[in-house]
Amino acid sequence: MTFFGPDVLYLVMTLKETIEELTPGVLRYCRGRTGCASLAEDLAQEALAALVSRWRRIGPPKNPAGFVYTIARRRCGRAELRRRILMPLGLIADAASPAPELEDRVDQRQQFAAAYRALMTLPRHDREVLLLIAVAELDQRNVADLLGVSVSAVKMRLHRARQRLTHAMEVADESA
Repeated sequence: MTFFGPDVLYLVMTLKETIEELTPGVLRYCRGRTGCASLAEDLAQEALAALVSRWRRIGPPKNPAGFVYTIARRRCGRAELRRRILMPLGLIADAASPAPELEDRVDQRQQFAAAYRALMTLPRHDREVLLLIAVAELDQRNVADLLGVSVSAVKMRLHRARQRLTHAMEVADESA
């Protein structure tokens, strides 16, 4: 007969609360990185499963959000590389274009697709900081911890990334 003491019960409840708190942000982050809802769910689930495994083996990490987002970032990077290697070039352009929907949503989807294409033209470090701040809704301190840089470096990267994204979208509008 196994007896779970109050310490073990507290760790389990804290793990559950941590997962519930991190899940929406990790899903949004993975969706922003991959552009695919089903793949994003798989990658987010893998990252959260790694947290559970680590939590049960060693105990809670010092920064659970940093741990999960680091795992998610690596898994998304691998998935993106795998997609680029396996997907023919013609299909990449088709995957970026919006699927036909109801007429009232077409314009919104076209704007999203244009923003997504502009985002994908940015350097990787710019995309990372934009996705972590805007999509995953992390604060600058957590992003700094996650990326291993200072808060002022995150602020500078974010400022420059926003400028580059704005420029990329303006160039796309001019060429369209």
